[in-house]
Amino acid sequence: MRKLIRLGDDMEASFSIPLREPPSFLSTISMVGDDTTRIVHSLTQAERKSPSRYEPARAMFLSVLEGKLSYDATLTQARRLADKVERECALQILHASKSFLEKERPAPITPLPNSYYTLPNKLPLLVRPLWVRNFSQPRLLVMHFWRSPLTQRQLSAAATIIQSVIADNFPSYTGCEIDFLATPFVETRNSRDFQRNGWQRLRPLNEVELGRFWKQFSLAWDIYKKREPRIIRRKRKDDLFG
Repeated sequence: MRKLIRLGDDMEASFSIPLREPPSFLSTISMVGDDTTRIVHSLTQAERKSPSRYEPARAMFLSVLEGKLSYDATLTQARRLADKVERECALQILHASKSFLEKERPAPITPLPNSYYTLPNKLPLLVRPLWVRNFSQPRLLVMHFWRSPLTQRQLSAAATIIQSVIADNFPSYTGCEIDFLATPFVETRNSRDFQRNGWQRLRPLNEVELGRFWKQFSLAWDIYKKREPRIIRRKRKDDLFG
């Protein structure tokens, strides 16, 4: 719990709470690049939990894939979302995915239990959410609905982690094809693109390549953990009873 500090009559401050472990695996992977300073900044930003703006879009997407709702009915639901940001995200994602959702054969979808992957610096990385589409030949499902795309190197690292987690925790799904879905925003078109990646396009990394991928993150994590907690200033809310 943060301790509040009074700064005059209308301002207050508190100390940030540093991360004890990295965010979930797609959040962490999206941070990794060649710029250590940028990774440290991303870790600092991750101290503030982001609102789950994509949750309604994800739930609607799954409903269509399972055949519980038609695409048009889901679009109507998306238009009725009260939160403007959630509504815009859902509509953008559904519009970009229209062809895929209308053509895919429906099947029951099962979420896999949360799993952990151990990073080279021994940190636990929470791997979720993963789903299985229960066809006669099951298919793994991952959805990355953020506006910013993952680089090919980040996609390949994600694929490697998924393969490892499946082999260690859910061996019955080893060898299953994957649908790694993404809807990045394309600035030149002012709209989202729909991408469907299988193992061949994801191109998982080998052990040496994966070690190189995590090297900068490990350096950044060490720098981040040596920092003192930040002071977060905000305007004080009026206390009606004080």
